[in-house]
Amino acid sequence: MPKSYGRNERIAAELRREAAQILASEIKDPRVSLATVTEVNVAPDLRNATIFVSFLVDDEAKVKEAMKALNKAAGFVRSTLASRLKLRYMPNIHFEFDRLVKDSMRLDALIAKGLGQERTEGTLASVTNDAAPSSAPSDEEQAQ
Repeated sequence: MPKSYGRNERIAAELRREAAQILASEIKDPRVSLATVTEVNVAPDLRNATIFVSFLVDDEAKVKEAMKALNKAAGFVRSTLASRLKLRYMPNIHFEFDRLVKDSMRLDALIAKGLGQERTEGTLASVTNDAAPSSAPSDEEQAQ
């Protein structure tokens, strides 16, 4: 039976913690200042690691520039990680933009917009309904 928390997962967790600290405090490039490490995937042979980052910026051009800056700083991040972690071989580092955060924010906004439109359409439908208004107060009137 395989372990549920194997060596790759432990190394990925350590890399994620240390990489987040390096990005937050040691990289001085202003394009990278809002980077957040979301996940780290380590290859089974421990030779390559992909660090997924997200940004609070919504501008595609700024994200592309920040990703270029991060991938240029990958050597610095790798050497800093090597000095902090006691590994026989430090994996090659590659940064990827994590679209999951952006997609989930977009989906959340769409759901909120859909719920808001549904309420608006229901209110408009009750106002423009050709049927005679009832004397009982509506749910919205009772709530107020």
